[in-house]
Amino acid sequence: MPEIVLAAREGSEQAYQYLVSSLGPGLLGYFYRNTGNRAEAEDLLQEIFLRVVRGLPKYKEQERFEIWVYRMARHLLIDYWRKRKIRYSGDEWMLEQEIVGDALSRAVACETGDELQKAIGKLSPEQREVILMRYFSDLSFDEISKINGSPMGTVLARAHRGLGKLREILGGSRLVGRKEAAVPATAKHKR
Repeated sequence: MPEIVLAAREGSEQAYQYLVSSLGPGLLGYFYRNTGNRAEAEDLLQEIFLRVVRGLPKYKEQERFEIWVYRMARHLLIDYWRKRKIRYSGDEWMLEQEIVGDALSRAVACETGDELQKAIGKLSPEQREVILMRYFSDLSFDEISKINGSPMGTVLARAHRGLGKLREILGGSRLVGRKEAAVPATAKHKR
């Protein structure tokens, strides 16, 4: 991807089209799941790619390009929520624990998109953001931590709480599986 980013930075329309085709579907899904509105998601997608074009000269190769793009997408969503008077709150608590399994992929396979969309919409903005980045955009917890600037424990806690709430909303373990994670002996809870 670094060669393609460099070519896009130098003005190659073909490289830019490749970036749009490779990142577009994941970003569109991320925006749609956050807004619940296809038209608004498409508008946000167009806006993020405009920001990518404008920001390419400022991109630093020390971080993965996808992380840089999703960080901008996150900021765009925060602006979206702010304009609609949806509050984006800070860190709640931390838990150093590995979240295991792909419970949401099973939920996606079992549920209609509308029911899942409604359930995800009931999550807090912080939980929704982590769930969507992890399970719909296939970003690692480490990447999510870098994108949103939160400690790893906070990201893991949001994922854990979000999956728990989805289990509750979607009818317990019927749809969203429950694989227990091993908690390291050094795990600590902070409030």
